[in-house]
Amino acid sequence: MGKRINFLTSFTVLITALSLLPGIPLLSPAHGQNPIPTEFRFFGSGYGHGVGMSQIGARGQALEGRTANEILNYYYPGTAVTPFPDNHLIRVNIANLVNSVSLKPVEPTGQIVLYRGDIPLSENPEPFGVYSGDTTALFTNFAGTVVPVLSSPTAKYAAINPEVAWTVRWETSTTTIALTNGTTTSRYKYGQIVFKSVRNLLSSYLAVTNTLRLHDEYLWGIGEVPSSWPAAALEAQAIAARTYALGKLNRIRPECDCNIYNTTVDQNFVGFAKETEPIWGIKWKEAVTRTFVDAENALTVTLNGRPISAFYFSSSGGQTQNVRDVWGSPIDYLQGVPDPWSLDPQINRRFALWSRFVPQQTMAQAFGLPNVIFFSVNSRTATGSISSITGFSSTGASTTLTGEIFRSRVKLPSTWIHNSRPIIRAPFIATDCAETPAPVVPLCRI
Repeated sequence: MGKRINFLTSFTVLITALSLLPGIPLLSPAHGQNPIPTEFRFFGSGYGHGVGMSQIGARGQALEGRTANEILNYYYPGTAVTPFPDNHLIRVNIANLVNSVSLKPVEPTGQIVLYRGDIPLSENPEPFGVYSGDTTALFTNFAGTVVPVLSSPTAKYAAINPEVAWTVRWETSTTTIALTNGTTTSRYKYGQIVFKSVRNLLSSYLAVTNTLRLHDEYLWGIGEVPSSWPAAALEAQAIAARTYALGKLNRIRPECDCNIYNTTVDQNFVGFAKETEPIWGIKWKEAVTRTFVDAENALTVTLNGRPISAFYFSSSGGQTQNVRDVWGSPIDYLQGVPDPWSLDPQINRRFALWSRFVPQQTMAQAFGLPNVIFFSVNSRTATGSISSITGFSSTGASTTLTGEIFRSRVKLPSTWIHNSRPIIRAPFIATDCAETPAPVVPLCRI
């Protein structure tokens, strides 16, 4: 522990010294004028909202020999890691607010089975059709319906009438599905995929969901941390992810036709790609499997026999947050604990200390102002992160935001901001050198 204290002291000195270093040179404004910065430079530590388990902290503790249970009990004090039923189906949004996506089997020997409507996975009606592995199915949203178009180099297909929803299934032992959304293609192995048109007040859009078992199939596809991490850190992540997902089963969200998103809005689900990562993918799958108790129960973070709200994030500024400081509601097991591993650059190379540039336009949009000439940090949490910040415009207007809203709008890694610099860059004007009087140095045409 002595070495860690010395390291943190040195790191604090580094941050303090950094705040005293001269930034990028600023242009001196004329007397009485308020300069409008071109951009702002921020220096900080950590990544994420800071509530619950620190993933980098879990890695650091695992490297020191702690078990998954010890890691989870540390970040969620007062809770227990106990068996809990998790053999439920979970509906995961894998594409949302899109116009069209396409699907085809990865293996040419595979098959896809198409059904009209949104079919529960427990039901087996007569399919609309069964198609060979060289078939591509394009699903397009049109005026509140979904239009499937089938194509194949070896067959011709008739036009298909639209429906509000379509369901696709496949034989998981022989077929993997490739889903292409824009320029991104993802692979899915388990469950079924539903394509549904979702209406809002202005229009409609396509929502695509993958329904599969939470117990194993869903967790095998969680891509939150590198599979090369120590086993205890992977097991802690699997248990936290399971616990978080159990809390999302109580309703289908109409805006995504899902229980849970596949992004960091909830947790990162990457499908079959996770367990098939070269070399390391099997390590993640094995870690998840080690958290099973039996076919219908698995280790879960609980309080009084019920799953907790298992929030987690990447790394902190040295201490996790009290949830009240971030989202306003107190929770006993989310009070904040020391997290020195996040400040160790050997463990947290990217975010122990970071620097980001935020353009003037982004700052102005974040505060809802015509421009931002400066800002004021009104208050910080006990951990040193920004809890309230006010931006000021050249017009005299001002807007106050919470630290979490501010960092999400300007896309900073965290609210642990140590220092900042306004920057005013002189515009380069392309001109002929001969036409420019000394001592101005122009950007000359060649």
